[in-house]
Amino acid sequence: MTDKSDYPKAGIPSAGDLAEPVARAVREEVRRELREQSGRRAVRLYGGAAAAGLYAGGALTACLVLLFALALPGWAAALVVFALLLVVAGWLKNAAGQGAGRRPGAPSAPSAPSAPSAPSAPSGPVAPPQPPHPPHAG
Repeated sequence: MTDKSDYPKAGIPSAGDLAEPVARAVREEVRRELREQSGRRAVRLYGGAAAAGLYAGGALTACLVLLFALALPGWAAALVVFALLLVVAGWLKNAAGQGAGRRPGAPSAPSAPSAPSAPSAPSGPVAPPQPPHPPHAG
């Protein structure tokens, strides 16, 4: 009699055939999990850096108030620092608004000559300038 264990079963892969795809799937899953964990770690580190920066800004603000309080009453020193921070915030907002349409490293477009401004500024909201319209032929 012949031993039937020597013959491969039809349609069923052997353990050696399954080892490579399973090992590849496990390696890819481990890599994906490590990338995901490192991404979460980076987010936590950026959050911690932001919190530390916020506290550092608060400490600097307190330092400025105490420095001005040497020459002014406490409330006036706090008001001066408040005004300084408000000016810095406005300056940063304007700088961000001006650079929003430009890409970093892109050359700036040449500015068009401006028309002479009116002697008095209007008190209401100012409409943005309109592009010139080509003349109609006809």
